[in-house]
Amino acid sequence: MYKLLLDIDALIKISKAEFLDSVAENFNVAVTEEVYYETVIEGKKGFYQDADNIDKLVQSGKIKIRIGRGYRKKKKPKQSFGIGEASVLQAYQKGSLIVTDDLSFTAYMEKEQIKSISSAHLLLALVKKKKVKKDKARYCLEKLRYLIRKEVYELIRKDIEGD
Repeated sequence: MYKLLLDIDALIKISKAEFLDSVAENFNVAVTEEVYYETVIEGKKGFYQDADNIDKLVQSGKIKIRIGRGYRKKKKPKQSFGIGEASVLQAYQKGSLIVTDDLSFTAYMEKEQIKSISSAHLLLALVKKKKVKKDKARYCLEKLRYLIRKEVYELIRKDIEGD
C-alpha cells in the first residue's frame, strides 16, 4: 500500500472534492501536526465543513498524524515555503509520495528527487486501481475543476473517460 503524505492544499481540495474517504481507505495516509492544525483546528474555528470530515478520518485512524518531534530535527528546505509544505518536506521518508498541487513546491521536490503526485492524479490512480467508479470520479473531478489548473483538469478528464 502506498504511503501518502498530504500537504494543506491537497488535503483540503481532496476533502472538498469528496474523495478523501476513498483515499484514506486505499492508501496509508499521513499528515503532519502542522497540516492537521491548519486544516482541522483552524478550520473548525472558521466553521469549514471539510475540517470535520478530516478530523473524523484522523479520529478513526484512517489518517495518521506524524508527530513533530520525529521530523522537526531534520533540516528545513532550502527554499521558503509555508509551514505546511515545510513540515511535509521535513516529515518525508523514502518510499512515500507527497500529495500537493503547489507548482513551486512540486518543482522544488523534483530538484530534490522527492516523489510527488497531484490531487487530480491521485483521483485518476483510484480509478485505474478500480477503487473509484468512473461516475464518482467524474463527479469528484468536477468539484476539483476550479481548484486545479485547466490543463490538468482536461488531461485527467480524458484519462478517466479513456479518450
